[in-house]
Amino acid sequence: MGEFKPVTTRTFEKTRRRPNTAFRAASARYDAGADQLVVQLTNGASAGFPLTSIQGLEAATPEDLKRIEVQGRGYGLHVPLLDADISVSRLFLDVLGSNVMSRAERRATASRANGAKGGRPKASPQAL
Repeated sequence: MGEFKPVTTRTFEKTRRRPNTAFRAASARYDAGADQLVVQLTNGASAGFPLTSIQGLEAATPEDLKRIEVQGRGYGLHVPLLDADISVSRLFLDVLGSNVMSRAERRATASRANGAKGGRPKASPQAL
């Protein structure tokens, strides 16, 4: 029979289940007055996104956006008339600011600066 081992606070904090903070859509609709895609999230919050900021919907007409389906338990949106699929979490990250994109922009800027100097600086022998 197994031995009982008390759980420390550190172990408990490390293994406890974290709340799900992913963006999941409950519904989505096109707001013609604001020319925005409005997404209602499962946590009750809603947000509107200008069509120009959503890849695949830049040139969509109001007629194209009459029907928007929520798919994949709220993780995706589908616009049947355009055959466009939109990731809800990617939509929020791209429009509201993604850490990945800001890192990529910093790397690109550093790369251009290093290229202007003749390439990436050589690593010092101590770092190896």
